[in-house]
Amino acid sequence: MELRVLSRGSLGPVRLCLLGTSALLCVLLLVGSANAATGTPTMTVSPTAAAVGSKVTVTGLGFPPSTTVSLRWPSVNASWQVQAVPTPQVTGIKSTTTMVNLGTAQTDASGAFSVQLVVPNDYGGQHIIQAFNGTSTVGFAPKAVFTVEPSFHISPASGPDGTPITVKATGLSYGSYSTSYHLSWDNSYAGYMTALSSSGSTNFTIYASGTPGIHYISIYQGYPGPGYLNPQQGPPASETQSWFPPDIPYYANFTVTPEQFATQSTSTAPAALGTSGPAAFGAFAVVGAALAGGALFVARTEPERRKAISKVLVGIVVIALVAVAGVGLFMATATTTPQVAPVATTSTAQSSMSTASAGPTVTFTPVATVVRPHINVLTNLATTGPRITVSPDIATVGQNITVNGQGFTPNSQLPLIWTTRQGSNLLGYQLVNKPLRNVTAAGDGSFSFTMKVPPDLGGYHYIAAGNLTRNSNGTIFIQRSAVLSTTQGPQGTQIQVIMHGVGWDFNTNIVAVDYDNSYIGYACGFNSGGNVTVTIVATGAPGIHTIDVYPSEWWGPSTFANQQIVEYRYPVLTPQDHPELMPSFHFTFLMTPGPAV
Repeated sequence: MELRVLSRGSLGPVRLCLLGTSALLCVLLLVGSANAATGTPTMTVSPTAAAVGSKVTVTGLGFPPSTTVSLRWPSVNASWQVQAVPTPQVTGIKSTTTMVNLGTAQTDASGAFSVQLVVPNDYGGQHIIQAFNGTSTVGFAPKAVFTVEPSFHISPASGPDGTPITVKATGLSYGSYSTSYHLSWDNSYAGYMTALSSSGSTNFTIYASGTPGIHYISIYQGYPGPGYLNPQQGPPASETQSWFPPDIPYYANFTVTPEQFATQSTSTAPAALGTSGPAAFGAFAVVGAALAGGALFVARTEPERRKAISKVLVGIVVIALVAVAGVGLFMATATTTPQVAPVATTSTAQSSMSTASAGPTVTFTPVATVVRPHINVLTNLATTGPRITVSPDIATVGQNITVNGQGFTPNSQLPLIWTTRQGSNLLGYQLVNKPLRNVTAAGDGSFSFTMKVPPDLGGYHYIAAGNLTRNSNGTIFIQRSAVLSTTQGPQGTQIQVIMHGVGWDFNTNIVAVDYDNSYIGYACGFNSGGNVTVTIVATGAPGIHTIDVYPSEWWGPSTFANQQIVEYRYPVLTPQDHPELMPSFHFTFLMTPGPAV
């Protein structure tokens, strides 16, 4: 916290007014002087609302003279509450009370202080500033009400299609009506952000998409999504004080700059059609060889035949000269660069522009990125007796893992099992055991083998032998993975997003998909054992297009209060704040010119 004390020394309130103190502070000082006499402290804050990082001034009057005053406000440490009813799902928000230290100030001889501080990182909404005597936990009576306002920063402000755009947010809240903040790109819904588990601050990345020119980013509060467009006409503050409605909408612009992409040539023409140097050299070499051979032949021929042969040579020279002329004409008209396929631009309008106005020509490189929040896997706690470990214990489908066993009966046969989930939303989900493989323990009771993670549901799976407990069996967490079936093609191309490791519970069993920052729908992976294939038809102008796969939540308790904090089946733009820390994926696709397929 940045802190600066505005000291007035031992000057009395009347003398301060005479020395030119502002009218407002003068009135406060005079009132405070009277309050000091009656033992009634007062405290104010100015301004009364600001964003994280802003400077505010807290003024106190009528406090004990020459006393260190500690300023604090109550807050919470919040997180998602997930319960198995009947399957893991969000049932609310759990929080514990904490106290945020704002700073300290020293009262003067009259019991007054004025301190400038910077608004700390905390949840948005109302906060009650309290004053304490030093390190005491017992506060003075006066309190000042301050509201932390949400703030958003978007950078950069321009760039070509596919440019990563970082969105930083502070002062987001955690209560009813204000847990979710919805983002739109050109009035198309992209998804929502939360900062419940990070004290109101978060950051994430979206990607520029569209024709060259200005594009518009809008952020709204709302429940249960997508966005509440007229909060200024909502319930009065007196009715929603505990809900902390944020001070938005927020608007920003991003300018997409022109860029064109060269694709690799598919021409089957010979190399000579693309460059004149080798062709000319070859033609002259043939002509020269013919003339030299003819002259040598004439020189060795008998005199009586030279006259007849000379006529033949004249004909050869004429033919050679015609050939040389033809080569020269070819050199004057042929292209001097290799042939390439037509250039794809970022808009249909751009295709008629000059190269300079259309932007630089670059080679298209498909982008495939993933944001994976850190996951702490339940560890095997057993150090003696039969036990199994898996390394690595977080992996994707198809990845190699090593399974090690120790403490088993020497030379014994061990049938290993693999645990997974079966069931439905209606009947519930059961943990079931499936045969994995049979192994034989060595003379020291150990075994080891390598296997590929099978295609199965995302989340926890166990490898066990016999009646091992959770603390002694092997644990593997299957993470989601995703790839595109193709990364370029003309309009109408069918693009498949192929995923493995989608989960089974209400928080992990679906994914939400955006095309060009526009939400198009969701897909479920439980009935297909975690395997998901989504087909998207490529649409739009030639150039870069974006495909994003976000985590989401299928469903939860249908109580009114819970629906105000959870957005079901919408993209979560902040995977680090997803209740079960699911990853997000980003891909680019190049729309090439040509007839639609």
